[in-house]
Order: sequence, then C-alpha cells, then structure tokens
Amino acid sequence: MKLFFVQILTIYIIVLSSSCRQIETGTLDYNTLNYDTDRVALFLWDTTKYVFPNNSDPLPLTQNDLFVTDSLLKNAIDSFNAMTSPKLFQSFGKVAPLDSFIIDAKRYKTQFFPYRDVNGERIVLVIGFNTNFPSWKTEVYIGRLHYGIHKFELKVNLSNKLHEDIQTGSYS
Repeated sequence: MKLFFVQILTIYIIVLSSSCRQIETGTLDYNTLNYDTDRVALFLWDTTKYVFPNNSDPLPLTQNDLFVTDSLLKNAIDSFNAMTSPKLFQSFGKVAPLDSFIIDAKRYKTQFFPYRDVNGERIVLVIGFNTNFPSWKTEVYIGRLHYGIHKFELKVNLSNKLHEDIQTGSYS
C-alpha cells in the first residue's frame, strides 16, 4: 500500500511540474523576425560583450514580443514627452526651446537587448540614440558623459507588459 501511494505521488508531481512549465515558442534566430532593420538592431545574448547582466539567460523572442516592446517603447516616449520634457524645459530656465527636450522617435535608432533575468522575468533593455554611430548594429552605443536626450535607456518587462521610466543623459 505504501509503495502504491509513493508511485501515485510521484506521478502527480511529474504531471504537476510538467504542466506548470512554460513552453517557449520564440526564437533565438532574430533574423527570422519581422522588424524595421533600418531603425532597430536586436543583439544576441552575450554577457562578455554587451550590456546583459552576468546572471541572465538568453531570451527567445516572438513576433508578438517585438510588438509589445515597440508599444511599450512608444508609451514610454509619450510619457517622457508629456511629463518629463516640460520639467526639463522649466529647469533650464526656458532658455532652450521645448523641442530640444522632446524625444522624436523617428529620429532615433534603437538597440534591443533581450534576456531572462534571475527571477525568470523576460526583459528587453532598449538603448535609443539620435547621433551618428555607423556600427550601431554590431556595437553597443555608449554616448558621452553628458549626452542629454541624445541617448535614452528603457527597460521593458515582457512578463508583465510594463516598462520603467526612460533614463536620459544626466536627467531622468
């Protein structure tokens, strides 16, 4: 009787653990995904060369992941332009035009760094910049010490479909 109970419990645990496992339907071959390669570069996971955290894992992406990332990026830019840009304009004594504090997405190229963090969250770090950087598809854009809004960074969480606030230059 005891052996029968142990066998039933073992089967239950196996079925429960396999049914709770998420099925990855994405791809690590980002070239098969459809996105604007003139404005977006997708970087493969490599903690030795890029900005991926050392304790992260590669993240297979789906076409929907790119759609969600793009939507959250647009939302973050709109939020920055509505909330942060006017404050920057005020803090600089209204000397520079308000447009100089606005992020115009059409003028930026973006680099996407997808990874799975230590908590299993599906993250895409986005770096956007509007300066001339010819090797932007193969090298991480760093920027200068005070790059203002010529560069921004955004962390998108695909697991809960949320984004952090855009970080820019020495402003936030």
